[in-house]
Amino acid sequence: MEPETNHAWPSFREAQRALAEGRGGGVKVAVIDTGIDTGHPALEGLVLADDVTVSCDGSSLRIEDGSGGDVYGHGTAVASLLLKTAPEVRIGSFRALDSSNHGRSFVIAECVNQAIERGYQIVNCSFGCRGLPRYVMDYKDWVDRAYLEGVQIVAACSNIDVSIREWPAYFPTVLAVRGVDCPEGTLYHEPERLVSFLARGERVEVPWLAGEYKTETGSSYAAPVLSGLVARLLSALPKIAPAAVKPLLAELATPWPAASPS
Repeated sequence: MEPETNHAWPSFREAQRALAEGRGGGVKVAVIDTGIDTGHPALEGLVLADDVTVSCDGSSLRIEDGSGGDVYGHGTAVASLLLKTAPEVRIGSFRALDSSNHGRSFVIAECVNQAIERGYQIVNCSFGCRGLPRYVMDYKDWVDRAYLEGVQIVAACSNIDVSIREWPAYFPTVLAVRGVDCPEGTLYHEPERLVSFLARGERVEVPWLAGEYKTETGSSYAAPVLSGLVARLLSALPKIAPAAVKPLLAELATPWPAASPS
């Protein structure tokens, strides 16, 4: 008989067990960021599934192999938090952001499309964009593609105010997360919000450049925690329907205290 955990729409109890026992094995997570320093002691033994750099040479895109490096430090921090949450995930580095931690929308889009084509089940976006309406469509194209192909997009929200619309976090198919001061590994949920998940993102010690460590704050650092939890769920429930992931995580998460009646 086929095990219960292979059901496309698992029960709450099955999902709860999967989230507790899953370690991310067999799940590929694309980190769209500044690169990943695989030589950092915190990432000892990490072998990237892919190492891709996308850049813009005037009006043309260049897609090149990376070299296991990070031009800013942010991607290394994100990768470490992802591995801390789901130690058996396979990580791919897709460098879209530069040495100032900035990126262009069409470069980011190419990185995500590369990840989807290479079979990644989760795309971690520890960044956000706000600006002219035309930029929204730049993000919507690949967010819609991911949704149709069953790929989970996890994105950080604004660090200034969660009500500020940033992309891709404000698309309803995205698992958007806010960084808060809470116990490590805890996932909260606040209903009736586009940014509905909350995880630890304040005063987080993370690896950075040149073998060093920093204490950082921001939703950027909550995103890999949520990506890791999604990976744990997918690793233990390989046949779960992609559309079941977000509502199940909302049920499994702890209600955010600020949303509870006094």
